[in-house]
Amino acid sequence: MARIKFGDRHIGEGEPCYLVAEIGANHDGDPEKCLELVRLAAAAGADAVKLQTYTAAELVADPQRVITWGPEEQERSETIGGLFDRLALPRKAHAAIFAEAKRLGVTIFSTPFSLDGIGFLAGLGVPGWKIASSDIQYGGMLDALAATGQPVIMSTGKHTLAEVDAAVSRLRRGGCRELVLLHCIAQYPAPMDEMNLRSIPALQGIYPDAAVGLSDHSIGVTAGLGAVALGARMIEKHFTYNKAADGPDHWFSADPAEFAALVRGTREMEAALGGVRLGVTESEIAERRNAVRSLVTARPIKAGQPVTAEDLTALRPGWGVNPMQMESVLGLAPGRDLPAGQVLTWDDFKPAP
Repeated sequence: MARIKFGDRHIGEGEPCYLVAEIGANHDGDPEKCLELVRLAAAAGADAVKLQTYTAAELVADPQRVITWGPEEQERSETIGGLFDRLALPRKAHAAIFAEAKRLGVTIFSTPFSLDGIGFLAGLGVPGWKIASSDIQYGGMLDALAATGQPVIMSTGKHTLAEVDAAVSRLRRGGCRELVLLHCIAQYPAPMDEMNLRSIPALQGIYPDAAVGLSDHSIGVTAGLGAVALGARMIEKHFTYNKAADGPDHWFSADPAEFAALVRGTREMEAALGGVRLGVTESEIAERRNAVRSLVTARPIKAGQPVTAEDLTALRPGWGVNPMQMESVLGLAPGRDLPAGQVLTWDDFKPAP
């Protein structure tokens, strides 16, 4: 499994899961809201925040196509070009937002959606790149990002394994040496019964030289925590200031409280996963001593009297002779008189001084 340098952190083997707050379109096209989202994400414990850098002209050939978005019974329709232009973060606003993230100690990067966007973001000093699921087959973009020599994070949604593999091969040929692959269901929200989180260790087995994680579009933190349990090294999740805000992504995104719960749950999950230890743990030592059984005298036994099975029972505490050793005790004679209820130790069978 790879260990990848991304900004001032590492992603991969031996590292805590890297948690990315995907701001996406949830700034509503307002730079001030974007700044506030960066601050909220930092306070919630995000390792990084991610933007999207695009215009409608960079994305669609049919800007007048009408799309419908929103939760059931609250759907809204508008042209896709109008939506993208309304929600695009102005390029001139990026620098101040990057500066604020750096001031807060949060890594910031963005998904470019054009070759021009790559050049623009390179000028801002991004630590690496995100390829959206939609651009896995955009060979020119893959080539341009690979040529930077920087880490690349690629989502795998709505593509076959063969298509993902072709993109990975092209990135590798182009010079990409540090790669993160994010298992992704590109539906908004993603249905829980299609998350197929076991794909994460499968992807890791196919691409052992990459780090593998999850781009999570499901509602809640269940899928993210399940991914951590299955070995995900990065979780990317849409982040909003208010789930009830007006916009296409707010309703299925994590608000600050939910993202903080993801952070907390992830760190607790990592602690719980630990390593492989089949035996007594540090916290069990006292419990083992007090709450397992030892051999105990069922009735008084005189010094020198051979012990019989009827003389013994097995009761707590557990610091005496193990009941599994009962056959080794039978026939031995204690070196002193033993009362009923005596927890036996091997010292009880030493000759009297």
